[in-house]
Amino acid sequence: MANYSNLAAQITPEVECFAFDTIASTNDYLSALDFSKTTQICITSEQTQGKGQYERSWLSQKDASVLLSIRHVFSVDLSLNGLSLVIGLGVVSALRALGISQAKLKWPNDVFVDQKKLAGILIENTLQGQYQSVVIGLGLNYDLKQNFECDTPWIDLASIIQRPPAIEDLAALLINHILKNCQLFATHGLAYFLASWQSVDYLKDKRIELDINNQKLIGVVKGINSQGMLMVEVNGQLIEVCSSKQIQLI
Repeated sequence: MANYSNLAAQITPEVECFAFDTIASTNDYLSALDFSKTTQICITSEQTQGKGQYERSWLSQKDASVLLSIRHVFSVDLSLNGLSLVIGLGVVSALRALGISQAKLKWPNDVFVDQKKLAGILIENTLQGQYQSVVIGLGLNYDLKQNFECDTPWIDLASIIQRPPAIEDLAALLINHILKNCQLFATHGLAYFLASWQSVDYLKDKRIELDINNQKLIGVVKGINSQGMLMVEVNGQLIEVCSSKQIQLI
């Protein structure tokens, strides 16, 4: 059983941690707390109502995944366009620290290894006076049982490296890399990360079906723009895509 009682001591800068054996949703827990400028973390061994993008459920098994949320404060003047991409890059940099170099990011919020989903990210934000309070949810497959059923092809860390770190140490590693990227994003914006994104872009040059106003088009992904939107080339024209609901790999 995971023991997160010492998690705060492994994280820089200072944070406030809430650890549970089971909880409905780590994102919901942090969102319900009174506003604080201190970075807060909620982590659990099990979620009963985990959330993914567009109100989808995030499926998990107890003690088999890293399940956490981070509530971090940004200035109200900062554009948050592309923040989910930056968080994904933080996860990738943590995986590289473990010797995993093949991780890719599927725009805008999924981490893939060997064409299978390893992790997902969900970001929710609210305005609090002069601040934007952002809750970053992360679910990463650590060591799933083989009977785990999910519509999306999945992979876990135990399948990628022979000796994964203890789940508590992995959680601290991920949080530290994510918070480092949050600080860089607050200072430099998305532009600082564009080259890094290009090197791990899972969709780059892939053919997709694009839904524009209920019209189906076939295009090729050409990366992202300076605002973090997906750029798709259709018949020689570049189209900006702002939602993953509009695209499907073919």
